[in-house]
Amino acid sequence: MRIGRRRRNYTPLVIGLLVVLGILGLVYYVMSSSLKNSPVYTADKVLYIMAYDDGYAFVLVDSNRESVKVVYAKKGLYDPKSGAYLEGDPVEDYAFFKDVFGVSTPQWRFVDLRDGELSKFSRAVLGRNVRNVGELLRGMKKRNGFFDVFLVGRITKSLTGNSNLDNSSLLKLLDSMRKFDLDERVVKGITKSPVEVEIEGEGKFKRIYIDSREREDLREFLGVGG
Repeated sequence: MRIGRRRRNYTPLVIGLLVVLGILGLVYYVMSSSLKNSPVYTADKVLYIMAYDDGYAFVLVDSNRESVKVVYAKKGLYDPKSGAYLEGDPVEDYAFFKDVFGVSTPQWRFVDLRDGELSKFSRAVLGRNVRNVGELLRGMKKRNGFFDVFLVGRITKSLTGNSNLDNSSLLKLLDSMRKFDLDERVVKGITKSPVEVEIEGEGKFKRIYIDSREREDLREFLGVGG
């Protein structure tokens, strides 16, 4: 008499996998909803001030225009019209962007990438080192981003110093870099090299002067106009 082989019952395994997937899906939905319903993520405009060793990248995310505009500025940039200059303080640097470039938004973040922080941040975001902030930003456009909801917490923890980048603002930046057009512009000073000036009672400073024409061109680039 032939005895047939017993069929394996895969039903419990399939049910177990479906339960696990359901739990993961629920966790993803809850985390994603929490991050994407925050004031910074839903804001029309978010400004990221990225300070690196010899300058700044002002990254303006404009959801209405579906664009990311980046302005690169050297340290010591000075605007004679407003008297504002870049000095490395987050609040003052935001005031510079608002006064000189004419863009104001309550949602802004300071990302301190000086003193080796750029290398740590780029490895956390891209898995590799980059030569400069421009390469970091362009690398963000090529990321898949599907698991970013789970990864942003680890990435923000890689930053130290004066950075106030939180999970929602980082997710906003990563999503915008993938979805929106990226346009970059370098601020041109009147002189190629910094000019040393001496202010009585304060000392000597190196400054790069920006003229009114460049000022207005940058405002037009950012969509502000005159």
